[in-house]
Amino acid sequence: MYIIRGELYLEKSHIKFLKKEPEYVKQRYHSVATVLSSNGNVTRQKAAQTIGMSKRQFQRITKRFQKEGIPGLRHKSKSPHQSPNQTPTWLEDIIVKVREETGFSSLNLCQIVNISLEKQSRTEWVSPRTVSRILVRRGILESEKRAKKDWKRFEWGRSNQLVQADLTKFNGIPLLTMEDDYSRKGWAVRLTNQKDKTVIRGMKKLLKVRYDNLLTDNGSQFSRRNKVIREYCEKYINEKHIWTGVHHPQTMGKLSAFQKGLKRFLHHKLGASRHIHEIDYYIDVYVHWYNNGKYHSAIATYPEERYSGQRDIEWYNQLVKSLKLEDILVIKSQG
Repeated sequence: MYIIRGELYLEKSHIKFLKKEPEYVKQRYHSVATVLSSNGNVTRQKAAQTIGMSKRQFQRITKRFQKEGIPGLRHKSKSPHQSPNQTPTWLEDIIVKVREETGFSSLNLCQIVNISLEKQSRTEWVSPRTVSRILVRRGILESEKRAKKDWKRFEWGRSNQLVQADLTKFNGIPLLTMEDDYSRKGWAVRLTNQKDKTVIRGMKKLLKVRYDNLLTDNGSQFSRRNKVIREYCEKYINEKHIWTGVHHPQTMGKLSAFQKGLKRFLHHKLGASRHIHEIDYYIDVYVHWYNNGKYHSAIATYPEERYSGQRDIEWYNQLVKSLKLEDILVIKSQG
């Protein structure tokens, strides 16, 4: 036994070992050491009271100390050695592979993977939260806390009552995007340039029907002074052309979200490529999935379903084939 600065140590090596241990371990050690070295003069009941434990708890850590040494005095994890509900590794691998190929969010990955599992008649199922945790654990997503904000939502009352239009760029190549405010149905096309007439040709190509109102920003292609856009509105718009407030991008927030998702997908698939045929191909892939396969919680349905009353039920098969995911996801049920 050793007494250093009034504290009892059973072995000299314990002095150095305890320096790196938490304070509660040191307290437990000195209480246990006092009992073991007292030859019965200090009861376990009394020693347990000095560190705020019951006699039964104290006896348990004393046995662990005699068996494991100082590590036996630490708190033990309450986690089970095995988790029967843990997602199988093979299923996690599928989720990761689909994420790598699409870049989709946890909610959309969950939907696609569950369809594949259902087509195989499997009982496994994953939730968006499970998918998110898997991606964080695999180092694909950063785990972060986001402050929740209450947003006031506003939408027009029916399809084609208001259509938003805006220009953006992918790797320097101009893209024209349009979206129906009510249904969230989106359209997109690559442009050769951003000239007024090119933009109008793109708008005519994307939306071939008349609609009530057009919402745009104040860019030169949509300016009040632009004769080309005025002529377009006279022919295709039933009511009026509406411009957003200056420095108020939230007015076109729905279209902005569509643009961000589209460009995120293009960057994921193409990186810095400017190959126009590949850009056109993946724009079509994304837009078809977005309108037919992406569930919008804000409207509690799918864009095409709300826009026209029906959607392409083969969207899943088309997505799998377009992205060449047949070796990862199942198209037909295995019978």
